[in-house]
Amino acid sequence: MKKFIILVLMILAFFTIDHPLIKEPREKLLGEGISFLSETTKVNRSPAANMTKSRIKSQLRLSDSGKEYVEKTFTTDESVQLFNLRYCRERELNLYFYDERLNTVCKIISEALEQRRAK
Repeated sequence: MKKFIILVLMILAFFTIDHPLIKEPREKLLGEGISFLSETTKVNRSPAANMTKSRIKSQLRLSDSGKEYVEKTFTTDESVQLFNLRYCRERELNLYFYDERLNTVCKIISEALEQRRAK
């Protein structure tokens, strides 16, 4: 019982003391934990984005910068909808996808969004 109380006091001290030797590692540890949790929730909450990314990568031959663009652009379902609005419906100019490639991407996006709505 004595060891348990000491452990609880050490944990409380770890979260309450603002000394630089304790504060910096604590903030780093908490920041890494929060970023890990946010990354895992993004994956679970964006089925259309994940489907869109995987289908684009499998159906189109992309350069390294194209792959990076796909990863950054299709992070959430909302970003997929925004891409669909801007480049598929309003036909704005996109530096990575144009002509047939853009038509393929728009088809992939519409299928992914349709499947998401069906669930």
